[in-house]
Amino acid sequence: MNQLNIDNMGWKTVKTIEDGWDCEPKLKEAVEKIEELDHYKYEINNCVREAELEEMVVEMKEMMEDAIQILDSIDVQVEYKTVEDDE
Repeated sequence: MNQLNIDNMGWKTVKTIEDGWDCEPKLKEAVEKIEELDHYKYEINNCVREAELEEMVVEMKEMMEDAIQILDSIDVQVEYKTVEDDE
């Protein structure tokens, strides 16, 4: 149950019974993209070279661009308010 309210200044409030950031699923999508960098992070931090440098740089840039694109699509003028199921 999500209920959208828009105030007179254009700010949107979504009342939801979901707790935490789960109510904005795009945040989770962005984090999943960022976590795709973990295997490169491991290689870099532990000096374990498995990928070619050019491949690593290109893929890391693509993953970060994907995450930024997802983050850019989030409407930051939405405030999520967790409410009880009976409200």
